[in-house]
Amino acid sequence: MTELLKGIVPAIVSPCDENGVFLQDEFAALAESLYEQGVHGLYVCGATGDGYRMPLADRKRATEIAVGLAAKYDRIVISHVGTLSTRDSVDLARHAAQAGANALSAMPPANCDIQQLVNYYQDVASAAQVPLLVYYIPHLTGSALTVDEMLRLLEIEGVAGFKFSDWNLFFMKRILMARPEIVVFNGNDELLCPGLLYGANGGIGMNYNLFPKLFLGIYEAVNSGDVARAMELETRFIAYADVLFTYGLRPSFETLMREQGLAPYCFREPRQTFDEATAREFLEAVRPKVAAIEEAVEAGGR
Repeated sequence: MTELLKGIVPAIVSPCDENGVFLQDEFAALAESLYEQGVHGLYVCGATGDGYRMPLADRKRATEIAVGLAAKYDRIVISHVGTLSTRDSVDLARHAAQAGANALSAMPPANCDIQQLVNYYQDVASAAQVPLLVYYIPHLTGSALTVDEMLRLLEIEGVAGFKFSDWNLFFMKRILMARPEIVVFNGNDELLCPGLLYGANGGIGMNYNLFPKLFLGIYEAVNSGDVARAMELETRFIAYADVLFTYGLRPSFETLMREQGLAPYCFREPRQTFDEATAREFLEAVRPKVAAIEEAVEAGGR
């Protein structure tokens, strides 16, 4: 099954209304649109999917919807089951496996030491009995591991690899040199091309919701050896991302998702929002960058 774990996998948002109510129909429509555009799978209820602030019942339903649609398109589903407690993560893991998810991922509770992390991932892996990806995102968890500590997590039975959301590609490469057989998904959108060149099997990202064909283009270009094309696309994205980071990643992303009719809201309260003037200013700044991305993607398809 680990051979399926590769490619471009959007960290799909979990659309909600202004009160945080999960909008199942909007989620299903977005999932189907992404599958139809050729992505290799979906990553459900991760950080972009706002999983930590969703009720467990909504997270289970999101996985069920994604799995049901994946069967239609022969795609994969990776269900994120990380929570603040091992008990809830184990509950989600068992449900996701029973629902038919191909793999799981779990961001652990923050500020755990290595033994706590080992215990956490052992419990989740043993409960699921499907491949599990460690979620390495130190700027959120506060757990910056050493190479030896990461290798220790990868020795846990049932752990197939990790989702790497960090800028230190040297760290990722050292792990892959020690364990070349594992699965690694690059998690920082702005580093997809170099992450793939360093050996990642694919990417999981936020902006894949908005530009799936851009990231598919980067993936396909790297795999075909056309690094110049891959970097051209990545550079277009970085110019766009620079605007998002200037204004604030989450409110910028949510504003674009709303403008494109993909989700009224992506994140539950407490959420960051723009006032009307800032939203107009942001959209004026970002639209040329979006147009440049679309132009580059279209040029590659001719």
